[in-house]
Amino acid sequence: MGALNGGITATAYYVEGELPKDFRESFITALEARRFRDIDVDSDQEESLGWVDMRDPFETELDLERVLWGNYLQLGMRQDTLRVPGAVFKLHLQRAVRLESNRLGKERLTRAEEDEVRDRLEKELRRRILPSIRSYDLVWNIDRGEAWFFTSNKRMNEIFQDFFTETFGMVLIPRNVYSQLERAGMTTEDLERAAMLEPTVFAIPPDLRR
Repeated sequence: MGALNGGITATAYYVEGELPKDFRESFITALEARRFRDIDVDSDQEESLGWVDMRDPFETELDLERVLWGNYLQLGMRQDTLRVPGAVFKLHLQRAVRLESNRLGKERLTRAEEDEVRDRLEKELRRRILPSIRSYDLVWNIDRGEAWFFTSNKRMNEIFQDFFTETFGMVLIPRNVYSQLERAGMTTEDLERAAMLEPTVFAIPPDLRR
């Protein structure tokens, strides 16, 4: 889901926090620390999250020319998941246990032997499957302190907000009516009253139209 192609569905944010004077250099350092890294198939790692080039999710070398266009910082947030489907693993495990039992001449393996078969099979299957890849675009107008994350998925937006803060040390405030009123300078009392308002429908219901 991206800013450059596909359907445009974005969640808007205000960016709050002090922008470093040397933000160009500090941002590149921060991005390097949290750039995307492939999942280690020989470990038990199931997910990996990191920044990539917005135009190419396989490009993880990030410099100013790639990510900064005028006043806009543009990035991709890539999330990979490497997980063997449970039903598939169960079928392979049954077969592996049966073959190991035949090899050892046993009717039934011990718990320790089954665990060993399970671990060996999981490592083997992890090397044979490809991770699922998802990449979501971020466009951040640094001067205005506004950002757009190109998905409306609630869970991914929660992950994005945390990851953004971890990377840049700044906080994202979802842009909605309440936050817009707050930024417009409304008092706390007025904001509390606004939060109690019920939406009003101005369209005439079909059954009342003549």
